[in-house]
Amino acid sequence: MVVQRVGAQEDRIRVSGSLMFIKPGFAGVRFGSWSRLVRWIVCRQAARRASRVILGCMPLVHAPLSVRNARIVDTAANPVRLAGVNWGGAHQDGLVPAGLDKLHRDEIARRIVGWGLNHVRLTFALGTFVNSNGSLKTGPADTARLAANPDLAGLTPWAVYQAVTESLTAAGLGVIPNCHLLYPGWCCSDGDCNGLWYNDNWPSSAFTSTWLMVAQRFAGHPLVIGYDLKNEPRPATISGTKVTPTWGTGNTGAHPTDFQQLYGSTAARIRAADPAKLFFCEGLDYAADLTRAGAHPVTGSNVVYSMHDYSWFHPSGQSQADYFASMDSHGGYLVTQGIAPLWIGEFGTDTGTRAAMTTGWMAQFRAWAQARSVHWCWWQLSAQAVKGTEPRTNAVKAADGTREAFGLLAGQDWKGSQSEMIALLQAMT
Repeated sequence: MVVQRVGAQEDRIRVSGSLMFIKPGFAGVRFGSWSRLVRWIVCRQAARRASRVILGCMPLVHAPLSVRNARIVDTAANPVRLAGVNWGGAHQDGLVPAGLDKLHRDEIARRIVGWGLNHVRLTFALGTFVNSNGSLKTGPADTARLAANPDLAGLTPWAVYQAVTESLTAAGLGVIPNCHLLYPGWCCSDGDCNGLWYNDNWPSSAFTSTWLMVAQRFAGHPLVIGYDLKNEPRPATISGTKVTPTWGTGNTGAHPTDFQQLYGSTAARIRAADPAKLFFCEGLDYAADLTRAGAHPVTGSNVVYSMHDYSWFHPSGQSQADYFASMDSHGGYLVTQGIAPLWIGEFGTDTGTRAAMTTGWMAQFRAWAQARSVHWCWWQLSAQAVKGTEPRTNAVKAADGTREAFGLLAGQDWKGSQSEMIALLQAMT
């Protein structure tokens, strides 16, 4: 492969005879230099063609990353825009990332790189790794769920999670571990009693100790770029009492509720073990509400706030102006006022319906995300669902093998992809 720069002042390059135009300043802003850009192109083209990940390729983000006002910046202080995909499954009944029975983990990483994305939000539940008393689970993961990764047979779910993380980072992708649930299963509802960082079965000490275990394992690993501390804060019933999350109110009374305080104290504990990470802090009401974060910020450095957004978070027929106003008031103001970066840690729609991908809420989201230059992570990767039983109610909400409506991969063998949605996402990077 031949990569040539065309002209001394113009952002143009020629890749194996084909002329590629780059947005003015793109090389400097995203990659820091032309040499880094060229190496990225070589790795990305190779990854698209290879049958496995090309080890040693340049990282797609130059970590460790840090926060500067409302920007995330790399080691050279260049602004970075995170654009990624969620890889679920490890927080559900099977305890391992979905699709390891379909494709080798290196192949899945290669596919993500080929789409032009730069990070993965990798979910887990506390109960994926540990028992409710905080002791590490020692039993092996279900071998059938690892059929395309036979080298992982006999490993614990925690060891499988580490191996998947290593494959993703070897491909140059950033990884953001996310505590999705306390007890593994389907997420999320008020009835699952998993909306806080503790419940009647899982003490808050298990939440803290599990995060410290994760942080100690990935300390010094620059491409594990940060930690998404708690998924979708929401009401939970504790000892027969409905407890609703709060922000900046102080953790008083029998049932602590203050997520601002939780995030600050948990991040402080993790920094002692792993100081060079970002801390992603989700808003209240299923990560839709950061209205109090500006006045009551999470303490400490490298804080990135996180929202989730889906069509059902908004009224039917909402105008684009009203959509922009709602998103800005609930969290976008953190960026427009230069307070802190904002990462949309989940958003998605049915990838099998063209109207859902190109009109209505999705079109409004894309316009707003571009206008505000927010970071984002699509929900989700999987071609098919894996079994998910709702904690506490024991209702089966997802069955193995059914189509994952929001998935970017496609087909029973996971070898297809939703090319139109991927192209729309690529236009947002």
